[in-house]
Amino acid sequence: MADAHVGRVVGLHHVQLAMPEGKEDVAESFYSGVLGLERVTKPPHLEVRGGCWFRSPGVEFHLGVDQDFRAAKKAHPAFLVDDLAAVRAKLEAAGYEIVLDTQISGFERFYVSDPFGNRIEILAPADS
Repeated sequence: MADAHVGRVVGLHHVQLAMPEGKEDVAESFYSGVLGLERVTKPPHLEVRGGCWFRSPGVEFHLGVDQDFRAAKKAHPAFLVDDLAAVRAKLEAAGYEIVLDTQISGFERFYVSDPFGNRIEILAPADS
């Protein structure tokens, strides 16, 4: 009998969204400057493609250049944060519009668009 625990998904390594060419500084300003993710160096053989990578404990997030870029308006990463109100305040202070939605069990959340129009969900466990 085959082991049911072999050959299955065991984790998530990273999420990637697209971005327009030449906008890495804009991406860094949002993802590092506002959201606090650390920008990390891409491997040299991938650096030539453009885009940028970001990291935080337990999170790996990549932006890849797409010549025919169109923002992801529905598909999105959901970043779990330790202080939803503080992140919201930082986003609003930086001029980003917060979009409220119905809550999901056990979490408080909102959406924001990155500088390229990609949808980003920000959430934190609801207070018990």
